[in-house]
Amino acid sequence: MRIVYGVQSTGRGHLARFAALKPLLDAGGHELLVIISGRDEPPRFFLEAVGSSRYERMSGYKMVEDGAGGISKRGTAKAFITHMPDLLSSLYQAHKLISAFDPHLIISDFDPITGSPMVAPSCFKVGIGNWAIARQRGTEHLPGMRMERFNTNLAVKLCTSGIDVLLGCNFYPYDENCLPPILRPDIGDVPVRDAGHILVYHSFQGRLESMVEYARSHRDRELIVYGYPVRPADMPENMRFEARADRFLADLATCEAYVGTAGFQSVCEAFYLGKKIVVQPIDGHYEQKWNASKVEELGMGRWHHGDLASDLAYPFNHALHDRLAPWYQSGAQYCHDRIMQLAAGLSDS
Repeated sequence: MRIVYGVQSTGRGHLARFAALKPLLDAGGHELLVIISGRDEPPRFFLEAVGSSRYERMSGYKMVEDGAGGISKRGTAKAFITHMPDLLSSLYQAHKLISAFDPHLIISDFDPITGSPMVAPSCFKVGIGNWAIARQRGTEHLPGMRMERFNTNLAVKLCTSGIDVLLGCNFYPYDENCLPPILRPDIGDVPVRDAGHILVYHSFQGRLESMVEYARSHRDRELIVYGYPVRPADMPENMRFEARADRFLADLATCEAYVGTAGFQSVCEAFYLGKKIVVQPIDGHYEQKWNASKVEELGMGRWHHGDLASDLAYPFNHALHDRLAPWYQSGAQYCHDRIMQLAAGLSDS
């Protein structure tokens, strides 16, 4: 088949899912056209996964930080309006490009280009991602977050309004509609051990205050921080800011605990590797707070409220890990097979 795969460059999770599914698509002999949207430069592991397949960069949209650990609604809206001409141009160019490619199937991972009804509307589109589970009918929503949920639903509509079928990944197999997480293919290649450090992963400097407080009171504990292009001023010496993304997985596999925003992919990777998890959901981001609530509900980790030492004192849930690890390991194959079943059903009809 000729398949278009659309993915946004914001965050590692979307790109890691592509890296996991790409070998399976290659093994099936499919011809791929990869569309990557967003202003962030794709990391090396993604480009290596693309390999010899054709790929094109397109404009997307971005969330703007408020400087205090959350999303600036005004800044994000302003950025969206400012970059609207570029986005519309990308939609037009993508439609021409995809129409010429004449695909049998489009796979879209929260991508505003391939997920738009304006782009190749006659082609069958499958969307993947954990946000689909949080929006299922009957899902219990978090109280007091109507505005955050509205904003998240608006972003979802921008990225998925042209999708025919949504496949939702989840932390736990609640029912047959839940797909396992799609872990990056090399996660089983790294040696797992506890070297004693804490891995911190986010780019919201407003979230660093409690990390700094913990580092200053635990001088013998190293904190390795990812997500910052340069080291912020006045940081304790035992906080190492790492800019080389290719070292992330090795540092994750050897940490005692993972501390970061409540992004689905990183939480699942940390849990699969048997690490304690402490999440700091982004303010104004409903999906992240929903993820954080599920992490605590399932016993996977803790929702951080300021006392990192207390959060790190909880024991890792080995029983839950033993039950879920095989399911997590099957994620890429499971998702690939479900997509191919949908595509086969379409051709049969």
